[in-house]
Amino acid sequence: MLIDRALDEITKKNKVVVGFDLGNDYSQISYCRQNQSMPDTISLVMGEEQYNIPTLVCKRNEAEENTAWLIGKEALKVASEGKGTLVQNLVLLAKDNRSIKIGEEELTAEYLLEIFVKKALAMLSAYIVSEDIAAVAFTMKDVDTDVMNMLKSISKHTVYRKTEIYFLSYEDCFFQYMIHQPEEMWVHDVLLYNYGSDGIKSHRLSMNRKTNPIACFIDTARHPQMKIPDLSGKSETAKSAIYKQLDSTLLEIVRKNCEQRVITSVFLLGDSFSKDWCRESLKYMCRGRRVFQGNNLFSKGACYGARERIYPSTLSTSYVYLSEDKLRANIGMTCDRGQNEVYYPILDAGTNWYEAQSIFDVILVKNNIITLNIAPVDGRKTRIARISLEGLKVRGNRTNRVQLRFYMEDASAVQIEITDKGFGEFFPSTGQVWKECLPLEAIT
Repeated sequence: MLIDRALDEITKKNKVVVGFDLGNDYSQISYCRQNQSMPDTISLVMGEEQYNIPTLVCKRNEAEENTAWLIGKEALKVASEGKGTLVQNLVLLAKDNRSIKIGEEELTAEYLLEIFVKKALAMLSAYIVSEDIAAVAFTMKDVDTDVMNMLKSISKHTVYRKTEIYFLSYEDCFFQYMIHQPEEMWVHDVLLYNYGSDGIKSHRLSMNRKTNPIACFIDTARHPQMKIPDLSGKSETAKSAIYKQLDSTLLEIVRKNCEQRVITSVFLLGDSFSKDWCRESLKYMCRGRRVFQGNNLFSKGACYGARERIYPSTLSTSYVYLSEDKLRANIGMTCDRGQNEVYYPILDAGTNWYEAQSIFDVILVKNNIITLNIAPVDGRKTRIARISLEGLKVRGNRTNRVQLRFYMEDASAVQIEITDKGFGEFFPSTGQVWKECLPLEAIT
C-alpha cells in the first residue's frame, strides 16, 4: 500500500500541463510539472528566448505526405525558396471555416489547423514525454466557439487519449498568472498592455478582498490609436515624429488608467514596446510601480490554469475571477443522503459559460419540485429557484428518477433540461422532458 502511494506521488509529480497560446500571427507553448514554481516556454533556438512560433504551414512540392508539411520558421524558409505553398491566417480560416486549394486538393481549415497544432505540440518532445501530458489549455485573443469545437476535435487525434483539454481567455490567463506570482506584485491593481498589430489592448486586474472567496475583476479596453503605421519609405525624422506621438498617446492612456487608483505592477507584452520610443510613458509607469516586459505571459497563465484544474491548490478556493463570460454565483441543491441533508454543487462561480455543464440523476421523494440554491459570490443573500415538473406524479416510494442537465449556450443564461428516466421495468420512463431557462440577470 505504501509503495503504491509512493508510486502515485511520483507519477503525479512527473505529470505535465501545457499552455498553448494560439495566435493568428504567432503561437507560444509553455509547460510545467505539478511542483514546478514557474512554467518554461519552448524556444525555437535552445538557450534563447525565441518563443514566437509563426502560425502557418507550408506544403513542400513533390514530397511524401508524411514529410510534406512544415510549420513555423522552417515553413517560411521553404516557401521563400519557392519550394512549397505557404498557408497563413490559420485562426482566421478556422473562424470562417474556409477551405484552401493547394494544387488539385481542397483542404479544410480544420485539417490545416490540425497539422499546425500537431507539429507544434510535437516540439515538446525535446523537453517532455507526451504520455506525461495531463492537460493542454488553449488560449486565444478572442474566444471563438467554432475554433474551440475544432480544437476539441483536433485534440482527439493529436494528444494522448487521457489528456484533458481546456480553454481559457487571455483574461483568465492574466488572472492565473498573477495569483501565482509573489503577493507583493498584486497588493493593489495590476495593469497589462498587450501590443498587437491592431494597436494595444489594456487589462486592469482588481480585487474585492471583502468577499469570500476574493472576487477578482478585469476591465479591458482597446486602443486602436496605438497601431503602428507602415514606416517603410519614411525618413528618420518622420519616424521619430510618429514614435513621439505614440509615446504621448500611450502616456495619456496610462495616466487615465492610473487615475484615482493604486497600481502595484505594470506588464508590457509584445515586441512593439521599446525603450527607444516610449521613454516618457515608461518613466511615468515606473513611479512607485514595478514594470515588467515580455511576451509569454498568456501561455504561462494557461499552464497555471490547467494545473489548477488538475491539481487544485488553495488559490482555487481563495480567489475567483468573474467576467461577463463567467457565472457569478454558485448553483447547487440540497439532497437527502441517509438521515442527513447534504449540499450538492452543480455549477461553480467563475466557470466559463462555454465550459459550464453538469449532468446527474436524482430520486424524487416528496414532490415534483426541483429546488436550486443560488449563492452570488458578491456576498448577497442566497436565493432559491424552484422548478415544477408539471404532469409528473411522484409515487413517494423513491421510484421517480429524473436526469438533470445544466448547460449554457451563451453568457446570458443557464439552460436546464430535466428528463423522466423511469425506474427500471416496474416504472418505465414517460418520456417527458421539461426545459427551463435561468437568466444570469436573475442570478446576479
